[in-house]
Amino acid sequence: MCTVLLRLDPAAAWPLLLLAVRDEYLGRPWDRPGRHWPALGGRLVGGRDSVSGGTWLAVEPAAPAVAAVLTVAPTPVPAAGARPTRGGLPLAVLEGSFDPAGVLPDEPGRPGYDGFHLLHATPAGARLWSWDGTHLVERVVPPGDHVVVNDGLDASADPLVPHIAPRLAATADADPAPGLDTAAAWGGWLDLLDDGPLPPSDARALLIRHDVGGLTYGSGSVTLVGLGPDAVRYDFCADPLPATRRTRTWTTVLSVRRSPM
Repeated sequence: MCTVLLRLDPAAAWPLLLLAVRDEYLGRPWDRPGRHWPALGGRLVGGRDSVSGGTWLAVEPAAPAVAAVLTVAPTPVPAAGARPTRGGLPLAVLEGSFDPAGVLPDEPGRPGYDGFHLLHATPAGARLWSWDGTHLVERVVPPGDHVVVNDGLDASADPLVPHIAPRLAATADADPAPGLDTAAAWGGWLDLLDDGPLPPSDARALLIRHDVGGLTYGSGSVTLVGLGPDAVRYDFCADPLPATRRTRTWTTVLSVRRSPM
């Protein structure tokens, strides 16, 4: 699974605060965040999946905006061919070419996208598109704290959601101002990564690690994004397990002031 913790408060100094955990087979190759898509004008910054060329999360600092995709369990692939990669969806929604109608197969018998939840957020608000292989649902994400998991928005059937939601609600706003180191910028948001006695095999854990058929599946990276009216902050941690708050290594990908729109 993957997880996005989201706080939307249009009246706050930082209207959008986001913590995203990417879960994947740890042997799948990927590239650290950068401007990997020159064909899109070099505007987007994110990690790149080396297999598909897409991303699980990207930021457009000029907008500013962030987009992330969470996968839903694959459905059988028709004989007509492979399904399109979901890693292109965050790029499409950020650069303005995402067409919800394009999610559906363009003709009977051809494969469409596997299921996903696609989040697009700015300081003004957020939208979530959810596709289960048959139906596409678009919703406006209301202000407040939210947990997006593979089951969807604030899906309490996932044991993680009722475990982490109260902790998120009790966490003060971060002030990820440019120039601060990650610990000073994000404060208690980093504590959300430490589940105390919960092992990474526990269904309630935010950071996970499992053996699946001899392969290791788990939390391969964590992203923190803050979008404000005049600043953008993007911090990244690779391999967050089995590290702790004190030993994780963070990279500040973006830490910029921008002119208010």
